[in-house]
Amino acid sequence: MTSLRMAAQLLVLPVLATGLTSCGDPIDDYCQSLKGHQAELTKTLGEGDTGGLIAALPVFEDLERNAPDDIAKDWKTLTTAISGLDTALQDAGVSPDDFENGKPPEGVGAAEAKKIADAATKVSSTKTQEASVRVQQQARDVCHTSLTL
Repeated sequence: MTSLRMAAQLLVLPVLATGLTSCGDPIDDYCQSLKGHQAELTKTLGEGDTGGLIAALPVFEDLERNAPDDIAKDWKTLTTAISGLDTALQDAGVSPDDFENGKPPEGVGAAEAKKIADAATKVSSTKTQEASVRVQQQARDVCHTSLTL
């Protein structure tokens, strides 16, 4: 699955942060949530592959839940795409590590392989990449936090 590797490479890089203090404001709370997840994201995404991206999904979903209105839709785009890939892999009973040179393991049928490929394509799509850029820009501009996906 070349799309799997490409999706991971486009979305996964180290995550860095600077601190902020929270005053109970929704935006400050979101920024604190972003900061609070930095170490976990750095570790999880540092793997640099699709498995790391999927492992980071719960953190992304938490950030989506805490996101201010102006960025919530973009987080939803990201989490929906990654969740779709995770579901396709689970439905086929495989993990990203089971693929060698982009080929599904033995026993994965054509329909399952197509669902996985389609889901991986959605993760690496222009729409998902643009959402990623907006999330990162918002993290820098509003939270003064470097978030590189």
